[in-house]
Amino acid sequence: MIRVEVCASCKGYKLLCGLPRCPILERARFVREVELRVGGEVYGATPPSTLVGEHGYPHVRVMFNVPPGETGDPARIHDDPPSWWGRAGLEDIIRFRATMLYSTVRADARRPADLYSREIPLAAVSQRPTEAEVSVARRPNARVTFSLRELPIGPTAPASRVRIVGNPRVPRALERLIWDDVPAGEAVGELYARGVDVYVIQRALAMGLLGAPRRRRLVPTRWAITAVDVMVGDMLMRRVRRMPWLDHVMAGSLTYLANEFFVMLVPGPWRALWVELWSPAVFSAAGNYITIVNREDVRGRRRSMDGGYEAARLAVLEGLAGLGRQATAIIVRRIRPEYYVGVGNWHVRETVRRLMGNLRRYQSVDEALQSHELGSVAGRYLREYGGTPLDAFL
Repeated sequence: MIRVEVCASCKGYKLLCGLPRCPILERARFVREVELRVGGEVYGATPPSTLVGEHGYPHVRVMFNVPPGETGDPARIHDDPPSWWGRAGLEDIIRFRATMLYSTVRADARRPADLYSREIPLAAVSQRPTEAEVSVARRPNARVTFSLRELPIGPTAPASRVRIVGNPRVPRALERLIWDDVPAGEAVGELYARGVDVYVIQRALAMGLLGAPRRRRLVPTRWAITAVDVMVGDMLMRRVRRMPWLDHVMAGSLTYLANEFFVMLVPGPWRALWVELWSPAVFSAAGNYITIVNREDVRGRRRSMDGGYEAARLAVLEGLAGLGRQATAIIVRRIRPEYYVGVGNWHVRETVRRLMGNLRRYQSVDEALQSHELGSVAGRYLREYGGTPLDAFL
């Protein structure tokens, strides 16, 4: 990551880190807007937006997030990744996120039912923004923190009271499962099969609404996101593995938020190679791209658990299920220096989803690799892992 001494010398104006904008100043500017609008009482509609922290687990902070003074459907834009794709840039996303108040309540992850009486979990899984009143115990803390792998957050303040004013509209399939004794994995699969949005399922798992009642827990949001991607991806994988092999090579590429993606599908059993390249400038380091490689074999065994790969894997498997075919997948992600603030893995999932809908057919692996700039990167790693025709790359 960027060294502290670089920031101290730069002060946000010299751009010594090599990034096009100072991520600290970008977020601080929007956070200040919220500070000026927050008094002791805050009224607004959660998009919905909640976060369960992981520090100190099982004693965690739960953030209930509202844009001060904004109500109704316009509040949705503050936490609506599918609608952001292709329309919102990094600065837009920072503004959407940083102009919410992140009110915090303490909770025991082993007792999610303690939050049920406040209706916070139901507001978190509503299909529309839900109005709420929040009483803050002190002025918001505008301390600036950011990560290249997580969404930015706005000012935080402990909440002395959170009262849900509106009526959450919970998907009917989810509402039934909240009161049923169904294992969490089975519940996630059923909700996805019934068309419940994957982001709603992620929040439901995080807020302790799924699973056998006696075993339910609040799940840190970062863990819940990857867990849902894994569970849904595994369900799709079992379906795809029963399908006939793709009978030709397909490939495509797509770029969003300074992240470039390349996907190639090759006739064969389901397995995958993931190559992630981080620009040196992102980490303020000299030398070549920082490379992360992950592999999944025909049994679904991964070399490591990686949130970015699991998000991309879900999207690829959705595409294959839609085609009614099984294939071997090669996925490359390259992160350019312009990606100066992380926004989480939602954009990986959404970009690869759209990429899968625009794949082209090629006569051979070599033709597919040569037709895309990132194909040369894929080719290099394929040669290292056995070369084409991919008979041993895993």
